[in-house]
Amino acid sequence: MKMKNKIQSIYPQSVFCSSTAPILYIADFTERTDSNRKVEFHETVPLVPDSAAEMDCLVLENSSHLPIVCNIFDDNQFKDSDGHDLSHCECVLFPESEQKDISMAFVEIKDCKPKNISEYKDKVKTQIISTIQIFRDKGIIEKQRVYGIISFPRRNKLSFNQTIFDDATEYKKLHQKYKVRFIPTNSVSIIDEKKLMAKL
Repeated sequence: MKMKNKIQSIYPQSVFCSSTAPILYIADFTERTDSNRKVEFHETVPLVPDSAAEMDCLVLENSSHLPIVCNIFDDNQFKDSDGHDLSHCECVLFPESEQKDISMAFVEIKDCKPKNISEYKDKVKTQIISTIQIFRDKGIIEKQRVYGIISFPRRNKLSFNQTIFDDATEYKKLHQKYKVRFIPTNSVSIIDEKKLMAKL
């Protein structure tokens, strides 16, 4: 069963976008529009609301033109047994493929000022881990390779590992414990159906 169908069978209200464009953009408009717009998936760089300036985005280079599916999560999509909202990230990306051993990328974007990154470093990891656990508990994720993309698009520097992880051992411990490959970056290259790389 295609990943899209697996998600839809459990969350029938899910909304999916897909594209084979060579460059894809994910932008979080929440803060700039007072929650009137949220996370959006685009094939061209969107503009800052009421401005001619380009929006700061997570950029996905898709030079192989793979069909990429984006599932943006609803704020109240994930609940615990008592009906309380569960912590979750913004969206998940995956190739539209019949293969089972595809990779999945769970994305959390914080459209905040760079000086505030350290305030969010624990929250972003928790949001991604929580969502991945939900997908595993529901049987959506089985043996797929899982990435956690953390993006602070207002920071020009692409790599901010040092801000997100206290040291290299934390990254390794998180990978061993949760089987998640974290990529803190604002630009990702989609290599193939299984592999992503931070663009340096």
